[in-house]
Amino acid sequence: MTNIKNVYDEVQVFFNKELEWDSAVNRDWVEGFLRQKAWQGANDEVLRDLWRNLQMFVSYLSYSGETDIDEMTASEYSLAIEWMIVQEEEFNPNLATVRHLFDILQEFYNYLAGKKLIADTGELKQAAEFMIGGKRLRFMEVEDEQGELPLKSLTVPKDIGRIVGEAVERLMLKFSSYFQQENFVDDFDRALTLYLGPLGQMPEEENDDEFWLGFWDYFLFDYHLLANDNTPLTQFHIDYNNKLASEEQKILRELMGAKFTVFYVQSVINQDWVECVNLLTDEKFRLPNPNFDYKLIKKLLFYGHVFLQQEERELVMINFITSVEISSNLRRRIREEINRQKAMLELQQPEASWVDFVDRHANAVRHTIDLLATWARVNVTSYAQMERSFPQPVTGEKNVNTVVLELLAVFMPKFGYSCHDIVLAKKLWQDFSGIEAVHIRKPAVWAAAVIQAYSKINNGDTEMPTETLAEEMAVAKSSISTSRAKLFEALKLEKYDPRYLSEEGIVSLLYDLQ
Repeated sequence: MTNIKNVYDEVQVFFNKELEWDSAVNRDWVEGFLRQKAWQGANDEVLRDLWRNLQMFVSYLSYSGETDIDEMTASEYSLAIEWMIVQEEEFNPNLATVRHLFDILQEFYNYLAGKKLIADTGELKQAAEFMIGGKRLRFMEVEDEQGELPLKSLTVPKDIGRIVGEAVERLMLKFSSYFQQENFVDDFDRALTLYLGPLGQMPEEENDDEFWLGFWDYFLFDYHLLANDNTPLTQFHIDYNNKLASEEQKILRELMGAKFTVFYVQSVINQDWVECVNLLTDEKFRLPNPNFDYKLIKKLLFYGHVFLQQEERELVMINFITSVEISSNLRRRIREEINRQKAMLELQQPEASWVDFVDRHANAVRHTIDLLATWARVNVTSYAQMERSFPQPVTGEKNVNTVVLELLAVFMPKFGYSCHDIVLAKKLWQDFSGIEAVHIRKPAVWAAAVIQAYSKINNGDTEMPTETLAEEMAVAKSSISTSRAKLFEALKLEKYDPRYLSEEGIVSLLYDLQ
């Protein structure tokens, strides 16, 4: 563990070991400033406070890719403050906190100007006057060329504000900053894999706005996080709603009310409105008239997120919407396929509604439409699985070995499985326990067998290697294989078994040309 003795040690460790990218402010400048303050009588507590504030600013500069603080505009200082509010837990979005930071930056800039290291502090003063010069904290509008944050790990379209309209661009920037935290890297990679599908490839153009708008629409609204099964929007609301301005909180609430909807236009009401029909539920609602050619609009199937008032069923906002031109027969075929997928979910959740299905499998719906409309597939969902008769386990918990359940919860996240995967794998073990009475000598063996069986069901022809499970869980390979065979026999398990089919599993099923 690093031995931190004083504030200068903290500065050294930060610049040498913690700073991920180069910064427009270097270590010598900071140390010189702190030493000058020490000569002027600042004690250790004051020096550490100065450094904490400068550290946040330096971190932002590193993150944003800014190479010259002389070239920063007032709006970029506003963006820096917004970034700190999201990234730094102790940085509160109020006048006192932001004023304190600006005071420190001004002192720091005065020191640098005295050393002729920078030439001008006018933009910093302009930002401070605008943001903290009144009775409440204000943020500056993002400038078209200067205001966009250069993102280092996630690709965000330049006009990401289009996703939900011009009014929420600042909130979307906060989303992008929040979800670039290291603890979301695995989720981002998994979401991209699910969105692309087994045969999907990244677009040739790195800044393909159409692709990234669609992906972010899926990620924010429909993806389920590994750790807790929340959607990213829900998690953002939990963690940062109290740090948002009141108007941003209102927008976030509206976003969280959005529903993934597959629909078509049934008729034109007037020049302002069209009547739409939800393909899956037959519900009718009104949307603003897109002013397309009527013959064309009748051939289009739309899908994406819409925001409807519950009472009047009228649109509040439209999110990023995709459309495909299809025949009425193909529209019917798409509905049949998605109905079959819902029936598969009902084997897991007998009372599952369309809301439940779409909340869990909106991504599968996207892939289904794409495969039928673009790939001209005859069908994409297996008939065979739905025609099977499944063993009926005896309900009750007395025969369920709970240690196996606990081991699943411990080891599955280590292998990259989600919170929802654990729920399904536990159900597999509970069902087996209701059919087969076995003496459990080594719970870890059975837990490893369940994980391997679950991976076989959802990954097609690829399953979790026995060697990996045996090494990680400290059990014999032969024991895993024997127990896995008993699971398959007792439950009559098959590849893509709908009783335990995950989000990954259903997408793999759609692309499996069986």
